[in-house]
Parts: sequence; structure tokens; C-alpha cells
Amino acid sequence: MWLISKHPRFSRTGWLLAAALACVLATSWSAHAGSSYLAVWSSDKETNDPSLNTDFLAIIDADPRSPTYGKVVNTASLQNIPGTNLLNDLGLTDALGLTTMYGLPSTGIPSGALNEAHHMTHEPIVVGGHRYLYLGGLISANVFRCDVTDPLNIPTCPLVTSAQEVENFSGVDDFVQAPNGNLLVTYMGAKDLTTPGGVVELGLDGTVVNEYAAAKAGGPTRYMPSVNGVTDTGLLAHPHGIDIRKDLNLLVTSDFADPLSLATAATVEALTEDCGTTIRFWDLSHLDAGPTAIAQVPVGKGRETWFENNAPEGVMSVALTHLHEHKGVFAASMGGGAIWYAPDATAAQPEFRMVYRAGPGADAAIFFITPDDRFLVQPIQGNWSPGDAVYNRDYPGEHSRRVIVLDIQKLLRAGTNVQCAAPPVVTDANGIIQLIPARNNGAEDCPSVTGTINLDSQANFDTHGGPHFLAFDHETRRVAAANYFVQLTPFNLPGLHEAGDDRVCMARLTQTGRLVLDTAFKDELTGRPCVSMDRPTSYLWPNHGTTGAAKPHGMAFINLEEDRD
Repeated sequence: MWLISKHPRFSRTGWLLAAALACVLATSWSAHAGSSYLAVWSSDKETNDPSLNTDFLAIIDADPRSPTYGKVVNTASLQNIPGTNLLNDLGLTDALGLTTMYGLPSTGIPSGALNEAHHMTHEPIVVGGHRYLYLGGLISANVFRCDVTDPLNIPTCPLVTSAQEVENFSGVDDFVQAPNGNLLVTYMGAKDLTTPGGVVELGLDGTVVNEYAAAKAGGPTRYMPSVNGVTDTGLLAHPHGIDIRKDLNLLVTSDFADPLSLATAATVEALTEDCGTTIRFWDLSHLDAGPTAIAQVPVGKGRETWFENNAPEGVMSVALTHLHEHKGVFAASMGGGAIWYAPDATAAQPEFRMVYRAGPGADAAIFFITPDDRFLVQPIQGNWSPGDAVYNRDYPGEHSRRVIVLDIQKLLRAGTNVQCAAPPVVTDANGIIQLIPARNNGAEDCPSVTGTINLDSQANFDTHGGPHFLAFDHETRRVAAANYFVQLTPFNLPGLHEAGDDRVCMARLTQTGRLVLDTAFKDELTGRPCVSMDRPTSYLWPNHGTTGAAKPHGMAFINLEEDRD
């Protein structure tokens, strides 16, 4: 029979049984019969050769018993329809010089290329006996569907939703499956890649069922005006992260940034990035009413020299707790490198507090909460590099590229009487922060770090990137981390400036919260731990050819259990 790994945001039943079995599964993979694969949604890097190569889904052998463990064993191609990319629709293909750069036909960019592979469904979704992953293109605004029923034999992935089929939004981001079976997808921007974005409901065949506006006037006053001078956060809707609790009839989304402002920032320090500072709460059964509450994370004492480093800037990811006795919600901000917590997501106006701050520009990216609500696993992407002004300003390793594990049990047990809060700061006479000496205020219920894996590399430092997206396999407690965010060089755009070394790394989360790097999951060409997607043009990708380097982003585990009957 088939056993499909569950991501915590999609399934909450059976988690207690899984936790009881986890110690057995974690100690010996041989106790888990079957095959395992890691699907990696990948963009062609484009910059390492002059060809316009297509994007693809890579399949890596993730079964430690296999002789090909860590090897790319298959790829899946995308349907290639001429002239199907948002940049064509907006008339930007010629304006950005892409036609000349890539020798494009008069129809412009085809659907299979220059998507900027981003998020995907966090687990395969069953449709008519087949199992599918849905892949989103951040720039193209295309959504593809891949049949991964047999990971070694994947048909061409059809384009099921194009940019033209969504009337109001663009910038495809994260996916979650709604109780009715449909997909809810965050679109970070308006149709022209500016603000506001929204949430789009898609049928499993890709049909647009509905589009839900995230902007709603009357939100909290922004702690400082946005780049465009707007102070009503209700209007500054940039939906990125998404999660649901069916038992609470609740949907939450987090606001990251105006897509166009990110794409056109000339330098990493440019004061043109319009980032979000809010989390939106929706009635899951009445999404057409828009958000029922909008909460801004607090700035606290002092300001950073560059406003992008202020604690609230760029709320990337959001996750609800899982167990019925808990009603909390966590969020993480990129610019501020902070983790936020509101103990009651069902309150009329949820109130967030900072419970951990890695540091300014540390980029707290796509995290997850384990299904037993014991740990929060957070990638620290880094951003700032040696020689930059605030690199390691507050403590050694502040901007190390790493994944950390936080024990959140005491925090959740505190209920609504949470004592943990933001750390003290040292400011100058003008209120500019000079030092943050701790990660929080040290209260008894504050999260504690139980595990860390360091993923520093020269390429991560050079590209201002690091681990960004995580995938979690609860059956074996394995964590995969992709070291790539967004780099818009292939689109002839100046921003973003946070790429990564393009490695996919594997670790195991122990019962005590330690995180152990799996050194056996190593690159087939170099023999070093982690699988590099930066392949030379001499490398033959299975079923994809010699297209050279690729950029990994979204990932999902696919576990196949052998029938012993």
C-alpha cells in the first residue's frame, strides 16, 4: 500500500500515534519498510549558460538504505505552452530585454521557463487514485500539477492555472488544502505585481473557484509609513505564508512584501523594499468577507539603522499550533530575524509578542511546528555577510546560515499568561539600536534552543543567502533544507539579492530536539554532505539533459511503503 508523508499544516489526526512510534522510526531507518524520495521544485539557473532552459521537478533518492541515496534519480518536465508567463501579459518581456537575451520567439516566454520555482504543496494530494504535487511560479504566476504516484515515472506536468486565469492577483506563493478539498493559494501581489495581493481558491484541476481580497481598510496604523507613504496596514496586503485550523474555522496569512518593490531594489541596502508587518485572520467558512482581524507585530524599543532590519519588517511565514488544547499562532519576520507568538488566534484581535530574535537581517524564513506542538524548527537564512555593517553585531554566529530548533512547550503551557517578551536593546541618543544583548527577555516560559545545524558556505555568504525552505517527514523525523531564496538575475531585474549556494541538506530531529546533519546524504559528484543543484553543463540530469545548474526552492517528501501482504 501507499503511505504519503503528512505535513503538519495539512493533517492533525494520527499525530499522537506517530509521536509514539517516532522513537522507533528515528533510531533505525530499517524499521521503516519502503522507499522514500524528496521532490525538489527547481528553476534553471540560466546564468551559467546562454540557453533558455526549462524549469523542472527533481526527484532525489531519500531512502538511506538505497545505494543511490542522495542521487537525483528522475526529473519531471513542465508543459511548455508558448507565451504563457505573467511578464508577457504585462508587456515586460521586451522591456526587460529578455527577448534579446534569450532569443525568444515573438510569443515571448513559454510556460516551462523563467517561472522562478517557488512554493509547492507540502505533501502529495490524492485525486482519483493518483497523487499530485502542485508547483507555483513566483514570477510567471503559473501553477503546474505533477503526478508523483510513481516518482520514477512522472508524466509531463501540465499547466493547470495560468496567470491569465487569475483576474486580480499575481506572485504565486504558498499552498494549503482547504477542508472542501480545494487549494488555497497566497498571491503576494496585485495583477501588476504591486500591492495588494490576495488568496485564490483553486479546484484540484486548477480551475479558479474564487479570488479573495486580503486588503481591508481600517487595519492598525503601521509603526512607520510604508515606502509609498501608506499608514493603514489593512491596505498593505502581501499574503505569503498560510495555514488553517479546521477545528477553529480559521485561516491565517502573513504579509511579506510588495513584489515589485523587491524586484526593483538596486542594492541589498536600498530603501525601496516595501515589506509587510501584519498577520491576517480569516473565517475559513466565509473567506469572501475578507480578513476578520489584522494584527501588526510590535516594533518595540529602538530602531535599526536600515528600516528593513526593524523587527516587524517582512513577515514571511505563519503557522498555527496543532493540538486542540492549543490555540496559538507563530510568525517569523525576515528583515527583523524575529519569531512572534500570539497565544490565542481566535481572539477578536490577536496580540503578538516577540519570543525570539535571531538578529537584524538574520532572515527567519519558512518554519514549521512539529505535530505534537513540542518544537518549532526555524531556518535562519542569514542575509548579512562578512564585511557588511551589522554582520554578527550582537553575538558571534548571529548571521550564520543555520537551522535551529526551539522548544516551545513551556510557552504553550503558559496559555494566555505569557511572560516571554522581546529582549532588551541598547540604543544611542537618537534611538538607533547599537546592541541586542539577548534573544528574548529570559522569562521562564521563553523558547530554548535545543538543536542547530550550521550550513555556512562561501557561496551562501557571497550571495547573501542560506537555508530558506524546510520540508518535514514526520514518519522518520527528517528535515530537508533548501539553500536558496530568490535571485532575479535571469529576469534582468536588480533584486532580490538573496540567493544561496543551491544545496539541499538533510537532518534528523531527535526526540529531545537535537538536529543532526545526515552526512550520508551527500552529493553524487563531490561526495560532500548535502546535494548540490549547481551541476556543471556536462552533467546529465535524468530525463532533462545537460542544462547545468538549478535553483532549489519548494520540497516535499514522498514515502512509498511496500506491501508486505
